[in-house]
Amino acid sequence: MKGVSLVKKIKFEDIILQNACNYINNVIEIFKKLLEEGMDIRELSLKVREMVDKLGIETMVAIIEELDKIIKEDKRRKEKWVVEREDEKTLITTVGEIKYKRTYYKSKEDGRYTYLTDDALGIGRHERIEEGVKVKIVEKATEESYEKSSKEASPVELSRQTVLNAIREIGEVEIKKEVEEKKEIKVLYIEADEDHVSLQDGGKEMPRLVYIHEGKETKNGRSELKNVHYKAYVGQKPEDIWIDVANYINDNYKEEKIEKIYIAGDGARWIKEGIEWIPQSRFVLDRYHLNKYILMATSKEPRYRDRIWRAINEGNEKELKEAFNELSKIAQTEQEKKKIREVKKYILNNWEGIKIYKEDEDAIGCSAEGHISHVFSDRLSRNPLGWSREGLKLMAKLRVFKKNGGNLREVEWRKKRKNNNEGYKLTKKQIKEAVKRAKTYTKEQINNITVLNMGKVTPIYRILKAIKYERVI
Repeated sequence: MKGVSLVKKIKFEDIILQNACNYINNVIEIFKKLLEEGMDIRELSLKVREMVDKLGIETMVAIIEELDKIIKEDKRRKEKWVVEREDEKTLITTVGEIKYKRTYYKSKEDGRYTYLTDDALGIGRHERIEEGVKVKIVEKATEESYEKSSKEASPVELSRQTVLNAIREIGEVEIKKEVEEKKEIKVLYIEADEDHVSLQDGGKEMPRLVYIHEGKETKNGRSELKNVHYKAYVGQKPEDIWIDVANYINDNYKEEKIEKIYIAGDGARWIKEGIEWIPQSRFVLDRYHLNKYILMATSKEPRYRDRIWRAINEGNEKELKEAFNELSKIAQTEQEKKKIREVKKYILNNWEGIKIYKEDEDAIGCSAEGHISHVFSDRLSRNPLGWSREGLKLMAKLRVFKKNGGNLREVEWRKKRKNNNEGYKLTKKQIKEAVKRAKTYTKEQINNITVLNMGKVTPIYRILKAIKYERVI
């Protein structure tokens, strides 16, 4: 039979015991060095971390190779699979880079080839990075650059392309909760804004953020949005955005009970288009942008600011026009006049979204600028980055997924992969016998260790005694 080694392999039980003894000896050596030479807490923690990582790697290799041995000796396996050879695989895991040997098989039924041990562990044929590592680097990549996320989240430094590949594998994640019963509310709020992001090809893209909430509430002395849900859109038409938002409302709320829906933003055409798609909706102009425009128009004549704001707060369109006409007359340059005309036009074009504050007490304003900063800008545009369109879209979705409380360890792509590959299944009897054999043998070996029979209580004595008297399953 191919692949059968003539060298007698070390027993799994011996490996467990040897690893335990090596670990204890290393602890004693570190303690000895601390007493003899001295070391600060940083050096101590680094040495302990190095020792624990080494133990973790050795333990993983021992467990995987023992699983391979059990599968290889299984009678059911021999009926269906023929041993071809033994191959080594390198895999980056959360404990470090491991190298292990596993057996390659050929099916007697259909002639296909596979590594049954890898199948049992959910490891893909060409997979070089364990899923746990991918999740960690993607989580980190939502906050840091690809390069930094690789260094900080992976035990082995990975390339920027590898990080991007992990993000691509996870794909466009989104929280989709099953709603048992739709909510009954009278007032609903939608806020929207966009970021401006540089692309690698020299172009620009504007990822759009829309979030739906039920108003404001106070928690721990702070005002927060109630039951807020975020959505990210990159490269989609306004009509597709608002259809998606409308579907979210329909899936989560009893629309016939909603009396008012406010769509708030800076007055951009794509935002105001939402009124055409969302029933019972009215537009509300974001006061942050309104104030920014007023400051721009009155930069040379700040004494007009109070007058303009008074006209706005009173809903007095006539007084507003007169104030801007006066500003335009006293402007000294054509550039200043142009700026004043633009601001006047902006305010009048959004007048319905401005006077609503006076007419409707349920119109509470908009905080989209702050949300754009925290959800998008902090990662997408604050630093001089150059994104690919695909990378930008995936990252925008990831940022929103995280903001909505999503957990990448629970995303659907992982479950699908596992369900598609059931792997090799051991019987309950095989599992019980393997565990009992390992624990019983190890304790028998420990019983023969001299230090346990000397009666002297030392740190190594306590550790070994704890192992000795651990209950056998």
